[in-house]
Amino acid sequence: MTKRGSLLAEDKIASRESDKERIAELETRLAHAEEVLRTSNFKLRIALDIGRLGAWERDLETDEVTGTVAFKEYIGLPPDATITYAALQAMFHPGDIERINQAIAYALRTRTDFNIEYRIVKTDGSVGHVHMRGGVIYENNKPVRFAGVLQDIKERQKIREEMSQAQRRQEFLLKLNDQLSNLDDPHGVMEIAARNVSTFLKVDTAGYGEVYEDRGVIIVEREWSRGLISNEGKVEKIDQDASPIVDVLKRGQPAIFNDVRTDPRLGDPSVQAFYSTINVRSGFAVPIHKNGRFIAEFYVYSSAPRDWTSDDISLVEDVAERTWLAIEKIRAETKLRETEARFKLIAESLPALVWIIKPNLELTYTNERWVTYSGLPPSQALGHSWTTAIHPDDWVRITEEIKPVMAGETPYTTEARYRSADGEYRWHIIRAAPVRNAATGEFKGWVGTSVDIHDLKVAEEALRTSEERLSLAQSAAGIGVFDWHVPTDTVTWTAEQERLFGMEPGSFKGSLSNWADHIIPKDRDYAVQTIAAALARHDKSIDLIFRIERPDGIRTMQTIALFFYQEDGSPLRMVGVDIDITHYKEAENRQNLLIRELHHRVKNTLATVQAIVGSTARSASSIDEFYQGFVGRIVSLARTHNLLTEDLWQKAALEELLQTELGPYEDEARNRITMMGPPLELPSEAAVPIGMAIHELTTNAAKHGALSTFGGQVEVRWEILDGERPMLHFSWVERGGPRVGTPSRQGFGTRLLQRVLSTQLQAEVSMEFSPEGLRFSMQLPIPTAPPTFNPDT
Repeated sequence: MTKRGSLLAEDKIASRESDKERIAELETRLAHAEEVLRTSNFKLRIALDIGRLGAWERDLETDEVTGTVAFKEYIGLPPDATITYAALQAMFHPGDIERINQAIAYALRTRTDFNIEYRIVKTDGSVGHVHMRGGVIYENNKPVRFAGVLQDIKERQKIREEMSQAQRRQEFLLKLNDQLSNLDDPHGVMEIAARNVSTFLKVDTAGYGEVYEDRGVIIVEREWSRGLISNEGKVEKIDQDASPIVDVLKRGQPAIFNDVRTDPRLGDPSVQAFYSTINVRSGFAVPIHKNGRFIAEFYVYSSAPRDWTSDDISLVEDVAERTWLAIEKIRAETKLRETEARFKLIAESLPALVWIIKPNLELTYTNERWVTYSGLPPSQALGHSWTTAIHPDDWVRITEEIKPVMAGETPYTTEARYRSADGEYRWHIIRAAPVRNAATGEFKGWVGTSVDIHDLKVAEEALRTSEERLSLAQSAAGIGVFDWHVPTDTVTWTAEQERLFGMEPGSFKGSLSNWADHIIPKDRDYAVQTIAAALARHDKSIDLIFRIERPDGIRTMQTIALFFYQEDGSPLRMVGVDIDITHYKEAENRQNLLIRELHHRVKNTLATVQAIVGSTARSASSIDEFYQGFVGRIVSLARTHNLLTEDLWQKAALEELLQTELGPYEDEARNRITMMGPPLELPSEAAVPIGMAIHELTTNAAKHGALSTFGGQVEVRWEILDGERPMLHFSWVERGGPRVGTPSRQGFGTRLLQRVLSTQLQAEVSMEFSPEGLRFSMQLPIPTAPPTFNPDT
């Protein structure tokens, strides 16, 4: 081997060693590259999985399309399926093919990526939404394949559609609100709502019905049906509709049926016939419940089966609520306007000041009458100016009275004087009622009236004065006033009438029988029958006297009354007065008694005079003696009669009889005559004989006894002895006079003392003629019956 050959061999060996090292290095680099690739593929797979992306490639020479499992899943193919681009293109939604081809052509032409969303019709017929992004891969400046990723955007599209739907719905509702807010007619609200819902949901019929459960009907004033609005209105009986549907609505739940013919709840032939008549296959209704009551419904119908979504239901529920609110608002505003109009009409027509004030007493409303009355310009009539028109004295009182009213937000009533435009203060009655917000209960102030009662106050004062005078006159005259309303048997009495009947004020029960109960039994039937007979005869008046029993005794009453009758002649009223005529009756009785007594007394007096004449004549020895005796006895009789006539011939005091006879004989020292005894009123029957007896005793003492000389004394004593019948014990004792002896003959005086007293008065008489002086005594029952006086018996 030559040196050169040797060198060549060495070079070859070195070259081989160098190749090995390079191969090893390349293998190492390849292994590293593969590891990086695997890591990158892993990360790519993870990224694709996390991003829900499917990778794909399209070979432009073979037109074969390959892709990941996710890619095939998104387009509806099994993992092991093979597909060409033509087959993939056939899955594009017809409506998107042109747009996809344009995007790909543009990417090829401009060497840019394409980015497109489109629909794909899967092998099961369902439609999916995908987002494809990719680009062209070139080799030697020639496009060899497409590569990219595919993302299933069904959820995103759904969200997007929901957002779009929500936006459309929001726009729809906002537009509906704008339309409803400009309406002032409930029917217009129903029409707009039904038409808009029908258009938005693309249904055949929509309508709003109001429920009247008390009448058992649903009234639909407006209904949108197949492009036309029906304004004729219709009335449906609640039980006429499918009862299962109504039951659901009554429970407050939407009643939904997607297909009448397949819904088991609506299988009844009559229900099927009902929906067939109105050409309805599907629909639903939503109820409106307020305060626990089913008050309205909003319904939509379609002539074809339809799967109603929750969005459909919620939309109609929202529209139903807005419709109801708009209708109620219009009705409330209409009612408010009507109320305000009525209030103003009433306020202006009332003969009163009508006003509204805030809690701080600021006047916010008043009728025109206040402007006219106060003379304030309209611009100054409101506010607090009204307080200056009240009389200062009344305002001081009112400011104190309203403190608890303002604190308690309560009603208030008072009277005050308002100054008029001409400066006159006139009385008004003020009535205020609190006003509150119906919804919140917030106190808003008071509404009230001020009614002019000045003339009434003047009239009341005059009436009070008149009634006081009348009451005083009735009380003084003992007159009571009554009014009997015959049909209702209601009797009205004045206070004086009750007093006349001895009753407490207000205790009369107010009926004819209650009046009759106070009449004594002996007069009761007579009084009641007399009134009944007068009514039966249609008398115009009645004058009736009867007696009543009061706690203080029996009183005599006189009723003078007028009768009033109805048009048919039946009794209506009996109005009159009751007069207490007890005193008049007693005076009348006394007068009758006095007449009878006078008649009796005149006869007795004449008989007494006749007897005195005869007895005096028989006992007198001369004309002069007869005259003196007769005159003295006649004068004594006259004195006794004078005492009796002072008490209408009823009684005479024993002491007065003694004073009349013995008084002239009393000296200045007043020790000649002694009289001691209790007060005693003698009936006239006893007064005349006892008076004449005292006269005879006095005359005898003056002529022959103690009164005939200086220093003589007469002592008279009497007492009343109790028993079954009161007894009078009377004694006459003379002292200090001439010596006395028994008379030789019996004169008139002795006969009077012994016979008349014992016979007429059943007296036990004793006469003792002792030397010291005469002693006379008698004991007799005080008489109760008038005996006939005869001095000769």
